[in-house]
Amino acid sequence: MTLGGLCLFLLFATGAFFLISPDTHAISDTTIIKRTIPKNAFEQNQEAFNAIGDSCLDLKFSPRSLQLPDLRTQLVYYGKNGRPDAKGDRTVLHFAFTGNPSPSSVGAGERLYLLFDRDKTPPQYVFSSDNVPTPLWIETNLYNTEAVINVRMMDEEGKLIEEPANYANFRLPEKENQARVGSKAWEMGKWRVDGSLLVRQKAVWKGEDLFLKRHGGKEFEDYLGKHCIDFAEEGQEPYSIYLGINDAVIWDGTRWKEVEPGEDSVGYPLLIVKKIDERIMNLELWDVGGKGKVALNLVKGSDPWATQGLQNQFRCLGARTHSQYIFEIEDQRMLLRPKDWLLKTEEGWIKLETPESIDAYVQRKETGVLFVFDGLAQIDGKQVLTGVLFNTGRNLTHQIEIPFQKGGASSTPSKEKTKNDKSEDDDDDDFDDDDDEIEYE
Repeated sequence: MTLGGLCLFLLFATGAFFLISPDTHAISDTTIIKRTIPKNAFEQNQEAFNAIGDSCLDLKFSPRSLQLPDLRTQLVYYGKNGRPDAKGDRTVLHFAFTGNPSPSSVGAGERLYLLFDRDKTPPQYVFSSDNVPTPLWIETNLYNTEAVINVRMMDEEGKLIEEPANYANFRLPEKENQARVGSKAWEMGKWRVDGSLLVRQKAVWKGEDLFLKRHGGKEFEDYLGKHCIDFAEEGQEPYSIYLGINDAVIWDGTRWKEVEPGEDSVGYPLLIVKKIDERIMNLELWDVGGKGKVALNLVKGSDPWATQGLQNQFRCLGARTHSQYIFEIEDQRMLLRPKDWLLKTEEGWIKLETPESIDAYVQRKETGVLFVFDGLAQIDGKQVLTGVLFNTGRNLTHQIEIPFQKGGASSTPSKEKTKNDKSEDDDDDDFDDDDDEIEYE
């Protein structure tokens, strides 16, 4: 009841207020009183301030000074040019930056220019492309196995900056570059260089060439004791190289070529023979700059052959003259003289008589089992015809002895023409058994 009465009272009071209040209200003018700010107690004239003198809080401006970057932990030394044909009077050193193992090369005492690449993530120092000059460079030298580094920089006014001293001069130990031990492939023309390079080039290590050792003569005396490697790359003419320990060949863009390490090998990939065992040949392949080295191995090729079966193919029917013998070889009659060469081909045994056919065999363009007829000999009180068989790889030989019986064809020569038989007017003195070994020319 009390609450209801209170509400009625408030309602009545509100209505009365609106009834007695005027419709308009007058706005009186207000006088604006302007007041001045109190005078600053520290306000003084300029002479008073000048009399104070220097202050401990006085600021002094000085331009920012440049200093050398700290390359001691960013620069990596990968050693010098290790190629055996590297010139001793110009040592080439290889450097790279951490995070970028691709090295750049510089001659000892020469400048290698650097720049700061802000586009890389993270920004880092790199070598100037083509060694174009920049305000920042290093000069290097060699001290024992360490590289001596001198860092230099030029400011905008051309003044040389060499501070701080511990950044300007320091040494770096040699670090093994993984690209030099074959873990990273590099390119050699169309060939990717890795441990399988020689296999992909169809290289076959044949071993020592026993044919040239016996019949090569003075022209091939440099090949004695060396090992033959045949190459039969698809689409290319087969060829061979001869190498011994520490011998070298270069890749001229199409094939391997034997050279003496030096002026003739500079500027080419260089292949060196490091070791030759009974079954394994170890080689090293250097890139042009001597920055990359790949280890290569060759396994000696096997060339099995049935020597007994080959020997049974030869049968002597008798002698035509004192230096001509009639043979039957695989049902084929043939007249042979000492020093004759017979090559086994798919068509059968053929005599190598023309300079072209002889050159093709000597240069290994034509291959196959070769029979060299030596002539008549006295062995254990018996007369036999002797000769030597060379296998296809020319790294194995087999001495054969063919029984010789007097009479028969030797006393009554057959009038039947035999293959390769010459006319009866041939001068037999040209094939004297006592002649010295004929050297290939």
